[in-house]
Amino acid sequence: MPDPPRPPGYADVYDNFDTPLMREVRREAYGEDIGQHSWVTAEELSSDIPRLQLSPASHLLDLGCGPCGPLVFVVANLGCRGTGVDCSAEAIALGQTRATEKNVARLVALHLADLNQPVPLNTAAFNAVISIDVVLHLRERHAIFQEVARLLTPGGRFLFTDAAVVTGAVSNEEVEKRALHGFTRFAPPGFNEGLLAQSGLRLLEQDDRTASLLRTAQGRLAARVAHRAELESLEGPAGFARQLGYLETLVATSQRGALSRIMYLAERATS
Repeated sequence: MPDPPRPPGYADVYDNFDTPLMREVRREAYGEDIGQHSWVTAEELSSDIPRLQLSPASHLLDLGCGPCGPLVFVVANLGCRGTGVDCSAEAIALGQTRATEKNVARLVALHLADLNQPVPLNTAAFNAVISIDVVLHLRERHAIFQEVARLLTPGGRFLFTDAAVVTGAVSNEEVEKRALHGFTRFAPPGFNEGLLAQSGLRLLEQDDRTASLLRTAQGRLAARVAHRAELESLEGPAGFARQLGYLETLVATSQRGALSRIMYLAERATS
């Protein structure tokens, strides 16, 4: 009997995430492998840490933490506490291993939860929240922004990126390929800004990071082509082709400005 179909998401990515091959692909793609599978680089994350206004006494929450590359990176750099939430048990297991490898397991707590539901964490428990390239996969974006406002301490900061802001014409074929990892909501400019305001979060800054996404997508594409034979053996020719089509679509839509990646920094009101 054939295996049942796998649920949409990143399960296929996590299967071989920490193999020597995939670590090398990430190193070639990003320049520095910090255990990420989103579009963030170590350089970008380092530049964003000051925006969060964290100290060693702070508590950081990562919503949609995946294998915890960015979360562990920040915790290891600052010595603060970090909590991660993700819907994938495979990702949580990878994150626990990574925290142990980086000697910060005592500072990191990970929770398995669906971000389309209320987050099972205490009110006003966190000084900052990050969510890197995750909101496009959430069905209840307004609800999660309201949860962020609840979870933050007064004056706490929320930094997230949305890699599917529609800033040009996109074909149905491109939408299908871009949504390789399951449910994907494409949003117009102003959509996130409006929901933040409705949730009691004041927008402080936004930054167009499409150029960074383009470089990263091109790097991932080149790295995968360079390791084609090994990856086809690992993923199968069809799986490899799907990933290639996904990355080629991201490159094309970014180059012509049809889909943009935007960073948003917001703050919970102090009163």
